Formats: sequence, structure tokens, C-alpha cells
Amino acid sequence: MTSTSRALTVRWPLWLALAFLATFAALPLAVLAAQTVLGPDGFTFEAWRALLHDENLGRQAGATLQLGVAATAISLLLGGGHAWLTVGRDLPGASLLAPLGIAPLVLPPIFVAMGFSELMPASGFWPCAFLLGVAHAPFVAVLAARGLRATDGRAYESALLLRGRGRAETWLLRTIAPELLAGCLLAFLFTVADHGVPEFLTVKGKAWHTYAEGIMSRWARRAVGTTFAELQSPIVAALPFLAALGCLLWAALKLRADAPDRGVARPLPLRPLGGWRWPALLLPFAYLTAGVGVPVVVLARWALGSAQKREPMSLQYLQQSFAKAMDQCAVHLGNSVALAAGTALLVLLLAVPLARRSGRSSPRLELASALPIAAPAILLGIGLVRAFHDSWLRALGNDFYSGFGFAACGYVARFLPFAALTLTGQVRRLPVAAEEAGALVARSPVVRAFRLHLQPLAPAAWTAWVMVFVLALRELDLAVILPAANATAVRRLANAVHYQHEDWSGVIALMLLSIAIVVPMLPSLIAGRRLASLS
Repeated sequence: MTSTSRALTVRWPLWLALAFLATFAALPLAVLAAQTVLGPDGFTFEAWRALLHDENLGRQAGATLQLGVAATAISLLLGGGHAWLTVGRDLPGASLLAPLGIAPLVLPPIFVAMGFSELMPASGFWPCAFLLGVAHAPFVAVLAARGLRATDGRAYESALLLRGRGRAETWLLRTIAPELLAGCLLAFLFTVADHGVPEFLTVKGKAWHTYAEGIMSRWARRAVGTTFAELQSPIVAALPFLAALGCLLWAALKLRADAPDRGVARPLPLRPLGGWRWPALLLPFAYLTAGVGVPVVVLARWALGSAQKREPMSLQYLQQSFAKAMDQCAVHLGNSVALAAGTALLVLLLAVPLARRSGRSSPRLELASALPIAAPAILLGIGLVRAFHDSWLRALGNDFYSGFGFAACGYVARFLPFAALTLTGQVRRLPVAAEEAGALVARSPVVRAFRLHLQPLAPAAWTAWVMVFVLALRELDLAVILPAANATAVRRLANAVHYQHEDWSGVIALMLLSIAIVVPMLPSLIAGRRLASLS
């Protein structure tokens, strides 16, 4: 490969991806950090000194740690238990239940909270821990399933013959422990960064507040601040939080990298559950009911008219709700789908070069490309606004800051790590010898890049596209901050619920959910194949 062709197919795409990360992820956070020490009178640590004397920080950090541990334990029980019972087990309907383990990820955690609060009293610490544990259990489920499918069945059979069923299951649990721990760390990271559910479940006289709630409270009060320290307090409080989450992310990635595919020659044998075969169905049913069933039932009841008392629920009221939804939110729904699809496409274009480099020769690049996950979406959005508002980009005439282009860049910066991590794992599974042999064939750089590098990544690329599409479709925190994203369906939905328009907002939420479910199933529907993998 000549230097020109290598630059076209390897270096330039990688440089563009790194430039994007620097511009839309590193720069906004750097701007926020710089503003905390650049006061009206010059360089100062006034804001940081004020943070050290804040008596609420210790209590908020303690409440956050307790909530994170409790919710992660629930995620381990539900997500890990779901994968353990449906992968390689004779559980009735396991082939159908296994891929559904990721279904709760389709719904924003706030939707799950709204569903439970509609049907039963849901407030306080333990309901909050349970709801967040359910919402983030898919991280544990996916990684646990990956570990089970990456275990060589011959080793399990040897342990079974030599030491019996109980010892063999214990050996299998130890084998997938890195994946389980990585999934738990990701669930913990997302739990402690969530402020919406703890705030939604706040009751009068609430005695505990999370660190994320404290940051949002400081941000809401910043307009009444009279000193530099008060104005910068939300950012000063958020940056140590970001550093702690970054350390957790590094630990999760380290565990994930230390548990690569183990060269599986034979999958795990079908392991019998014995007398627990039918009772074991209670766990996946409880998990899916809490994560998907209850919110969907509540949204359907809203659409049928449960929120109003003038007339009973009926299909006629559903027709009225649908008509209102199309009148109020059809354009916003189209904006959401277009923004999510465009975001997913841009993410793939940037994630492929990052994954190829980090998967082959630069593991540190994997951490760098994954760091935006550690930044709470609300903090990233604030950084984007402060970095680009009234900047030279507005002088171009296209009003980049207020347009969907800027919103798409913010979404890409938020969700690029998910695709990069997915593709990096696939790159590590591909044999290097095939690429080295293909490099000797006389083909153009474009053909060689497509056949050797892109085509083998196609299944993982589709998985990454679907994941980013679904996450972008349900994103609310960035939609609240970025101007153009205010015209998306999920933002309109949040406003509608706030102003008690549950009838047509329930229709919009169900339509968003349907889109998020149908899109991942398209290849299976077109090819007539059955979904069988929690990937």
C-alpha cells in the first residue's frame, strides 16, 4: 500500500474522527473547566474553595454511593440472571426471551418511573433504586451473555465430568466474572449520573439528594448568583463527578479488554434447570414486565383516556388522541427520526477508523474515544452551548448553532463511544493474517478498504447503527439544551406530560417505542430469520 492510499484509507479518516472528538467533546469540557478559574479579576480558585466548604457535598456523595450500589445489585440480579437463565439453558421460550433482555434500554428511565408512579405509590429511596436498576440491567445482561457465548463448551464439560454440576456452574460463573463486573460498572456509572428519576420521585421533605441532583439544583439557581463562585458552582461540582465517572469507565473498559473472545471451538452445552425449569421463568418475566410491560401499559392507558375523568377509556378516545398527536407532534416525530438516523450514520463514519486503530495497535485510544460516556449528557450539552454560542461559526450565515447540524454534532459526540466500543470488540475478533494477505492483492485502496476492513465489520456496524439510533431517538437531556433538538418528539413529549396532555403524549411515546423496536428487527423480518442473540 502506497503512502497516498494509506493516507486516504487509514490516516485521514482517523484524523477526522479525532478532530471531531477534540472539537465537540474535549473542547466544550475544557471551556467549562477554564471558566471555573478565570474570574472577572483574573485567575482564581475562589469557586473551588467554596466547593470544599459546601456541607451538602458529603451527604449527596453518600446518598449517591448508596443508590448506585443498591441499583447495581438489582441490575446484577435481573440482567445477569436473565442472561444466565436464557443463554445455554433449557428454559421454556429461552430463544425468544434471550434477545429481549436489552428491551428496557429502549425506554428512557424516566418513562419507567412515570409508569410505576401511575399504577402505584412510587417514591423514596428503594423505589428509585429498583427503577434505575431495572433501566440499566441491559448493560449487565448483554455483557453476561457475551461472556457465556465466549466460553468454550469443552472446558465446561470437562469441569462437569470431573467435579460435578455445582462445581462446573461455579467455574462458569468465575469465567464470566470480568464481563459481569464490567456490566455492573457501566450500570453503576449510568445510575449515579441520572438526575431525572431521583428528582421525579422526590417527595415533600425528602431527606436525601444525589450528587447529580445537587449539580442540577446549582445549575437552576445559578441565575440568582451574585458572586463568581455561585455562578460557577454547578460546573465546579460537576467536574470532580466527571473525573470519578471517568475512573469507573476506565475500570469497566479494562475488565472488558481483559475478557476477549476465547477462541470458542464449541458452545456451551444445553444445561438443564431440572425442577426449576418452569419456576425460573418468573425472573425474566418480572424483569421484562418491570422494564417494558408496566410503562407500555401506562402509556396505552393514557392514549385510551385514563388521565381524564369526563368519559371512560375507549377506542374512540384513542382515535381522538391519535388525531391530536398527529396535529401537535407529527413534525417533531419526523425530526426525531431524521436526527436519530443521521446521527447514527455520522457515528458509524467516525467510529470505524477509531475502532480499527484502537482494536489493533492503540488500546489507549479506546479509553479516549469512550470518555464522553463519563460526561453526563446535561454537562456535555452545557459545554457545547458555552463553547459555540456566539462563536465565529454563527458568522457563516447558516446559523450553525441554532440548526440541526449542531444538534447532530452534539448527539454524535454523546453516542460515538457506544459504536466505537462495539466495533472495537469486533475488530479484535478479526484475524490479522487475512488483512496482511489481502494487502498483497493488487486492488485499489477503496476496494481493499471495503473488502478487507469494512465488509467483515458489517454485522457489528448494523448493531452499532441500531444502538445509536435507538439511544438518539430517546435522548432527552441534550434535547433540553441544544436549540434545534427542542423540536424533537421526546422534548415535545416531556412538555406535554408536564402540562397534563397525557392523552396524545401517550400516543407519541408508543409510536417512538414502536419505531425503536421495529428498526432493529428489520433484517430478521426481511430475511425471515429469528432473533436469537442478545448482542
